[in-house]
Amino acid sequence: MTDFTETRSMLKKLAMAHGAETAIGRACHNLLEMTENYEKSTDAEQKIQLGHNIQRETDRLNELVSQLH
Repeated sequence: MTDFTETRSMLKKLAMAHGAETAIGRACHNLLEMTENYEKSTDAEQKIQLGHNIQRETDRLNELVSQLH
């Protein structure tokens, strides 16, 4: 989990498609911020925590998207 370029692009498109003020849009923006912080962090413990938070928010976003179908 080191290069988030493609992931960020997908998250931005998904947020734009659903709107920033929706649960999906907020989850996308949360993930954008967390992935940026992950890449910038030099603290191993912080990276571990951010990794867990990213996974939890990704799971939540996947659940939100799956409810649309």
